[in-house]
Amino acid sequence: MQFELPQQEPLKLISYLKRHRGLFWLEAAGGIIYNTVIVTGPIILGKAIDAASLLINEGVTTARVQTLLMWCLLFVFSTIFFQFARYVKRRYIRKMCFHIRGDMRAGLMSRTLNKSMSDIERESVGDMMSRTVGDVEQIVSTIETTINEGWDTWLLMISYFVVLLFYNWKITLLCAIPIPFALFIAESARHPLYQYSLKSRQFASRVTSQLRDMVNSVAILRLYGKERAEKERLAVFAEEQVRWNIKTALLQSGMMPIYSFLASLGIVGAIGIGGQQVIDGVWSIGTFIAYFTMFAAMARRTWVAARVFNRWHAARASWQRIIEKLQTDEAARETEEQKEEPNQVDTQSKQGIYVNHMRFSYTNSSLEALRDINFSVPFGSIVGITGPVGSGKSALGLALTGLYPYRGKVSFGGVELSELSKAERTELIAYAGQDAFLFSASIADNVMFSNSEEARDPEKLKQVLHISALSDDMDLFPQGPATLIGERGVRVSGGQRQRIALARALYADKPIVVLDDPFSAVDIGTEYRIVERLRESLVGKTVFLFSHRLNSFPFLDHIIVLNDGEIAEQGTHDELMANQEIYTKIYNAQAWLEGDRHES
Repeated sequence: MQFELPQQEPLKLISYLKRHRGLFWLEAAGGIIYNTVIVTGPIILGKAIDAASLLINEGVTTARVQTLLMWCLLFVFSTIFFQFARYVKRRYIRKMCFHIRGDMRAGLMSRTLNKSMSDIERESVGDMMSRTVGDVEQIVSTIETTINEGWDTWLLMISYFVVLLFYNWKITLLCAIPIPFALFIAESARHPLYQYSLKSRQFASRVTSQLRDMVNSVAILRLYGKERAEKERLAVFAEEQVRWNIKTALLQSGMMPIYSFLASLGIVGAIGIGGQQVIDGVWSIGTFIAYFTMFAAMARRTWVAARVFNRWHAARASWQRIIEKLQTDEAARETEEQKEEPNQVDTQSKQGIYVNHMRFSYTNSSLEALRDINFSVPFGSIVGITGPVGSGKSALGLALTGLYPYRGKVSFGGVELSELSKAERTELIAYAGQDAFLFSASIADNVMFSNSEEARDPEKLKQVLHISALSDDMDLFPQGPATLIGERGVRVSGGQRQRIALARALYADKPIVVLDDPFSAVDIGTEYRIVERLRESLVGKTVFLFSHRLNSFPFLDHIIVLNDGEIAEQGTHDELMANQEIYTKIYNAQAWLEGDRHES
């Protein structure tokens, strides 16, 4: 079964129960049977005690022995029957809650992944982890407890109450008076419980975020001697979480004695009044025991019902935090879903790629990283983009992926990039950034990036490893492509990480490939080999190569030089060298340094 949000009203908890209504009705059947048949236990027990008393007081006869044996057997069989119903209830309620837990977590991740990159960059990973793990767990465990106690407490109390009314309705109503008072007190605590629990969950998010940051920056903390400062920062958040946890727990558990006291008042009344009924000869001992057993069980459930109230109010805070993440821009989502016809980008079109007056800003920045960018290149070109540090190279690379909003026009074969759906962009563009992110998996898994065996092509893997010059390093890896590379590729060098990311982009086999500084950690000889192989293998594909090193640029079809967020010049290598401007200065400086390095 695939975990996902309910199709209808995913912001209502009832929708999750409807999605798994088959499991719900199975556990409901078990719960109803268990908590209605269970009342027969005390009744049969009372009958068995009366039969035993009759046997002791009036002598042994075959009929009396058979009667006692019959009641004893009925007690055993009824116990087996309702305990089996209890097993069915618990099995299917837990299975249903496992599925709901999976739905919520998958839904949170799905909604996050479907957000714009600008929104995602505003997210805190630690906060997201806290909500996905801690908040979801609290909600689902509360759902399980609520439904479970819905049968084991509320239905059980109703079942006992109805039967007790038949025994003596006056005694039952009188002794049950404290029960609604206990429930009223529990309900009155809902507001502080919600506030305390919300504070607790918020600081849990801060603790998780701080822990993640500390783990990811261990080397930096050690180099600068900041371990103590970060530990103290973590301690502050942890202390606040503990403080609010204690307040929540004290409010929940501190009320338990009050609930127990009120329930005990009814039990004491049942003992006194019921005992008087036995003295007066109205009730037999067996009847009194049956009545008292049922009333005590009902009264004891009072504090359980109150605890469920308290727990539910505390879980409301977690549900509110989940709703915040499940809510999305519905208008944007409807636009995505209601497209009448998909956009077809013809990568053989003579229109090629056309950028006109394009402007781009990073998330949460009012400054424009790119201003008035204009260029056009035919499909199948290898385009080099260079410029000084901070000139806007990475910004242009991100803009060309379509993941970030831009102003102006970026057209692929006559189709505006911003009008492409996520799926359409995925089929069109592959990207490898300078900060290559790798998963804690094998080289092959990182390159093929698929769990489907049908999508895993060993021959294609071998080819892209060759193009990215990774095949030259395979002898260095103990298991070849199956070698595990550790968290974020910690077991491979920077150059190998970049080449694995490059191989992943090539394996995707998209018509447009955006490579943002893929050779910064690669030696020049390896870079030459890779560029030559790219030219041979990517015929017909459009490649945007962003780099500050120009060794391979003489072999590219078109070159764009950025400076301070604008295009300073563009053309072929020969044209730019003839201009004697920025490109010529950068190229000559690098050639001189390289020549000097060789002479040394």
